Amino acid sequence: MKVLLAALNAKYVHSNLAVYDIEAYIRKEMSYEKDIEIVVKEYTINHNLERIRMSLYEENADFIAFSCYIWNIAEVLVISKEIKKVMPQLSIWLGGPEVSYDSEKLLEEHEYIDGIICGEGEVTTYDLIKMYSKAANECRAYADILGIVYRGDNGKIITNPERPLMSLDEVLFIYEDMSRFENKILYYESSRGCPFCCSYCLSSIDKSVRFRSMELVEKELSFFMAHKVRQVKFIDRTFNCDRLRARKIWQYLLDNDNGITNFHFEIAGDLIDEEDIKIFSSMRPGLIQLEIGLQTTNPDTIKEIHRSMDIAKLKKNMLAIRRFGNIHQHLDLIAGLPYEDYNSFIRSFNDAYDMRPNQLQLGFLKVLKGSYMQEQVKNYELLYCDEQPYEVLSTKWISYSDILRLKRVEEMVEVYYNSNQFENVIAYVSSFFESPFDMYDSLGAYNEHNILEGIGIRREARYILLKAFFEEHLRSEKREDIDECLKIFDSLLTFDYYLRENAKSRPVWRKESLIDKKDYNGFFIAGGNDELSFDEESYDSKAAMRSMHIEPIVAKSIKWIEYKETHKTTEELYYVVFDYSKRNPLTGDASYNLITHL
Repeated sequence: MKVLLAALNAKYVHSNLAVYDIEAYIRKEMSYEKDIEIVVKEYTINHNLERIRMSLYEENADFIAFSCYIWNIAEVLVISKEIKKVMPQLSIWLGGPEVSYDSEKLLEEHEYIDGIICGEGEVTTYDLIKMYSKAANECRAYADILGIVYRGDNGKIITNPERPLMSLDEVLFIYEDMSRFENKILYYESSRGCPFCCSYCLSSIDKSVRFRSMELVEKELSFFMAHKVRQVKFIDRTFNCDRLRARKIWQYLLDNDNGITNFHFEIAGDLIDEEDIKIFSSMRPGLIQLEIGLQTTNPDTIKEIHRSMDIAKLKKNMLAIRRFGNIHQHLDLIAGLPYEDYNSFIRSFNDAYDMRPNQLQLGFLKVLKGSYMQEQVKNYELLYCDEQPYEVLSTKWISYSDILRLKRVEEMVEVYYNSNQFENVIAYVSSFFESPFDMYDSLGAYNEHNILEGIGIRREARYILLKAFFEEHLRSEKREDIDECLKIFDSLLTFDYYLRENAKSRPVWRKESLIDKKDYNGFFIAGGNDELSFDEESYDSKAAMRSMHIEPIVAKSIKWIEYKETHKTTEELYYVVFDYSKRNPLTGDASYNLITHL
């Protein structure tokens, strides 16, 4: 018997932890069975569906189980329908969060699916394969297998009782053979379930939190670090729901840091305590990154979605961590929540922006099957897309027009904030608007108009568009200091450009160099000057010129550069010496020094 465990991931760099967990469990339990072959097949939703179908067909399997999520269910159903036509004998089963609710309805609507594996899949899939293969003389029937929905002999759809939850220590560690995960993000699970009951989240249904033993967790984290894995993403729903346990793991990572591996955690930011902050302050830049679900700052919304959150403490913690400059913080907002109208969302956005995350994710409510939010569709007058990702269209508080307007803001935040390519110039531009949201909203409208007129979306065009937008805004305000504002803007735009790029050609808005070539080269030939000296024995002026760049900057722009807000100067012009051989491991930005003369 041949068994396929198949996954369609969102991106190539992703791996599907579920299918590998199931594979490992089955191999361990059926080690005695020599006639069962288990194959894991991973694809992406960007692959040609016909090629995926061909690949699966060529395996000539007897049983296939697909791992189903919100991002791949449509593709899985198409592939399943077509492959069943050419392989009618193939047993097709679906599992995962996207099919664990409304399972009976799904089977009614898709006759080519043989059954659904609900909830945790390790033991249930193992039982199914034993039944199909008649392994170990256990000729069981569907009725004996917990946690499945299937078709009875008369075609009636039957739902069996739920399967009891397993101990997380029974889940095997899948990464012993690292060659299977080359160039992939590795996902790791130290807990299942969530103690919170957010109405938009499926994790709220299973409130029982189970933890993997610390002995196993430390052993497995040590394995990742010994193998110098680039990134490990914890998929625990709220990693620090047990504060002491989370702190112990963070301390373990600090004590055993290999200088390379990055660990990603989804956390509740207001559960961070002073002891955690102290540990964070000592971490290598890039050792960990934090994803924090703010979602909203509207107190009525927070109450309605069954959350409890100390927003003031969250902001205090995020700003404290930001000052360390060593931990990437990702903050989430959700548009379309109950009691959140357009003006309320503006306040939530500006509150989130003031927390200064490294990345601000403006997302839109997804009405997930089985969630409390789905039960409230009528009460909230909630309209959402019938097809995945089931995204909100409107509610009784926010219109579709407002949602579309927020979509424009989302795009501008992605381009001008989350790209980290405009950090200093965007801070300057936003100071000319009533609020950060007002700036992104205006920029979104301007961008939409000019995209239609053919400016395009090339990277260089984004710089040009931002300058044109800023200049138009200054003129609309009838400011008398337009020339001075534009000089500061140009300096900051150029600073941000060279902070990331060791560019060999001049940016389009500053074609001419403002430094005499003789002075520029002379600075490196002389090994620097009295303000910045390169006196190492190994100093090579030609190598320095290749790995460095000097750019003048208007002195008044310095206060907008991060960590230089209080810098005072009487100079008219500064020179920035960028060093691309020394980049910030967190941001990728070049290191730099400010000097007053060459």
